[in-house]
Amino acid sequence: MNSAGVVLTGGPIYTMDGAAAEAVRVDGDRISVVGSLEGAMEPGRAEVVDLDGRCLLPGFVDAHTHPLMLGQCMTWADLSTASSVDEVVKILREHSLGLKRTLPVRGFGYDHHRLSDDRHPTAADLDRVSEDVTVTIMHVSGHGYVANSHGLDAAGIRADTPTPTGGLIDRDGSGAPTGRVFDAACDLLTGPDGTKVGNHGPNLHIPDTHEALAAQLDTAQESLLAAGITSVGDCQVTDRELSAYANSRDAGRLRLRVTTYVLSSHIGLVDRYGLEVGFGDDHLNFGGIKHYADGSLVAGTACLPCGCGNTHGFLYHEEGDLEDLIDESNALGRQTATHAQGPEAIQLVLDALGRRAPHPDLRHRIEHCGFPTDGQIVEMRRLGVVPVPQPAQVHLYGEGVRRDHPEHAERMYASGLFARAGLPVVLSSDTPVTSPDVMLACWCAETRLTSQGRIIGEAAKVTRSQALEGYTRGGAHALRRDDVGSIRVGNHADLVLLSADPFTVSVDTLPSITVDETWVDGRPAWIALQGLT
Repeated sequence: MNSAGVVLTGGPIYTMDGAAAEAVRVDGDRISVVGSLEGAMEPGRAEVVDLDGRCLLPGFVDAHTHPLMLGQCMTWADLSTASSVDEVVKILREHSLGLKRTLPVRGFGYDHHRLSDDRHPTAADLDRVSEDVTVTIMHVSGHGYVANSHGLDAAGIRADTPTPTGGLIDRDGSGAPTGRVFDAACDLLTGPDGTKVGNHGPNLHIPDTHEALAAQLDTAQESLLAAGITSVGDCQVTDRELSAYANSRDAGRLRLRVTTYVLSSHIGLVDRYGLEVGFGDDHLNFGGIKHYADGSLVAGTACLPCGCGNTHGFLYHEEGDLEDLIDESNALGRQTATHAQGPEAIQLVLDALGRRAPHPDLRHRIEHCGFPTDGQIVEMRRLGVVPVPQPAQVHLYGEGVRRDHPEHAERMYASGLFARAGLPVVLSSDTPVTSPDVMLACWCAETRLTSQGRIIGEAAKVTRSQALEGYTRGGAHALRRDDVGSIRVGNHADLVLLSADPFTVSVDTLPSITVDETWVDGRPAWIALQGLT
């Protein structure tokens, strides 16, 4: 197909760059002409692809994802539909029937807010699945697990096990662990030879074989491409992720464009792999350093000792440590992407960045940015900080946040407030915490409707065009990539063909728009009904 040019025409085309277009021409892996059909045919022979009324946009850019974790969780039991602890047990039992007897049983996606028992499962509950193999389930937030008694014993988690800074080992009245292990305590569950992150974040890096990780990355890429996503930011990279990406790239299997954010516990990888010099290419590059200030809003471990509700959570680092880490990255000219939910956590990030003159070109990021104050939003603008929230979480988990933090829930992931303050609108999925569904995310950002049909934060809504920009140019801005996110001459020919025009359909119809084709490097990488090409 690519020996000659390719011209796409015959449907609405949105460049997201302000330019009107009747046609787009691709030569090789780059966009060569944007404009009239006549102009697109002028350079020479070309195959014409008739959009037949379908809508053409640049490939979507998801600035905050965890692709390897997504692929891994897709092989585990899906607990996202469980409405009770008994149902969690039932799903795990059914999943275990397809596993070898000695393999651990793993599940992902339970949300304690959605369980009729109104609690997290316990080790005793999971002992009903198995008493002689490890059973672990990951909370939908990705910030922690529940393990059965066998799993707790294998990890050495007992009554006398100290709780690490920035972590949670839930205990009963006698001090015995109940099974819930969250945030920095997750290091205990990865085994003696597994990845360790200390108090630099939740350890989501469950060990697996190289072959399994390669297959899981393939699965994740297909899921993301099926959503029209062609560029991602992986916002928690250790040696496990970096080697999986490099191996995939070297084998010619890395279809996505991946910008890596190395977890602060693994900052040595930057020098070891030469990430800042000579490592990157068009499909795999170094973005910056990922830091954590506090825990999860959805899991109830975000630091909110401010009268913001009935969960108070915790900070990951001892006083002053996080600010020093961020300042060191800033001083070295490295972009930082810091997870911060509560006002105190957000303030730590702003204080750290405020030690030096603003450096807007670095585009320092605050991931999630759950409950910033008005004053903090103003300071973010002054410092050139980019907030990176996930609107689908408002829909899926907003009721739980409203229950836990009723006085402040309306400010949850407040993209509309960011936009009005002059901050860039960036939307993302945090997949697998939410599915990589761009149209649903845009609908959530526009409506702010929870799963029970309530609006959380009327003032936090964005317009349709702002939402779609958040998943194209906005995402590219957050990744500091000017070569994706818009249909512009010279950009990578990453495109998405949609079944309908997302700018003109009714709001209720927006989530039903489907992806027909996703193009990467000027050719289809995924086609509906066919899958990966």
